[in-house]
Amino acid sequence: MTDTTDDTTMIREAMDRTTEGLPPLPDLAPVAVRLGRRRRARARLTVVGGAFATVTAAALGLTLLPGDAGGGPAVGGVGAAPEAPPTPYRTPVKIDPTPGEESGPAVPEAERDRQARFQQRAAGLFDELLPPVVTDVRPVDGRVNLYQVRAQGRNFTLKLTIRPVQADDGPLTCTGFPAKGGTCEKVALDGGREAYAYRAPVNEMDTFGARIAFAYGKSRVTVEISPSEEPGRKSLSSPVTARELTALAEDRGFTDLVADAEKNPVETYRSPVRGG
Repeated sequence: MTDTTDDTTMIREAMDRTTEGLPPLPDLAPVAVRLGRRRRARARLTVVGGAFATVTAAALGLTLLPGDAGGGPAVGGVGAAPEAPPTPYRTPVKIDPTPGEESGPAVPEAERDRQARFQQRAAGLFDELLPPVVTDVRPVDGRVNLYQVRAQGRNFTLKLTIRPVQADDGPLTCTGFPAKGGTCEKVALDGGREAYAYRAPVNEMDTFGARIAFAYGKSRVTVEISPSEEPGRKSLSSPVTARELTALAEDRGFTDLVADAEKNPVETYRSPVRGG
């Protein structure tokens, strides 16, 4: 009768010879975490009632900066939550300058680095938490509040604003919402917070943008996605609805991002006139 231990040893030796020289298996943990967060985000949508959305600025022409297509080294976030997994570096895009465009004040190098780290963190969250139709999110170089969203083979502009409330801002409300064909709805967020979600046509009556706005501490937060507008092509409405932006606003990782920006504002230096 053959000894079981001898058989096991022979099998192991054969397996070792077969796999000798092969590279180690890739670490699947980051991918699993990303997919898990997206599934949780989608699950939250089932308990968010209503559909609504908003107005945004016209889409901007964006081009990739020279460099890696997004598979570079990980970049740490500004005050990132301890449990947040590292995300790949996302090559920024830049806005081609237009004749006569005003430039904002010079931003110190240290502040530019801080803004860039914030954008990397925010872009990673948007990529994880927005619906699967969004295939890529990249920060816009030098515009801390702008991001390029890729969906349906087109580029859309996402604008994230987190800034102290100004005296002339006025209250958040749906009263007098002027957009014909648009909607506005008051939404209850976690922790008793309130938000306003808008859907409104932009430039064309059948092309819609989406927006959500809410107060956090002494700041006002808005997330808005404009339609895709490209010369010679029909405009496309925002690929993300206000319902999906509401789920984003409720996520703990996004709330932590807002809390950090409320404590240490990243919009102290104004961007050039175009794009805010």
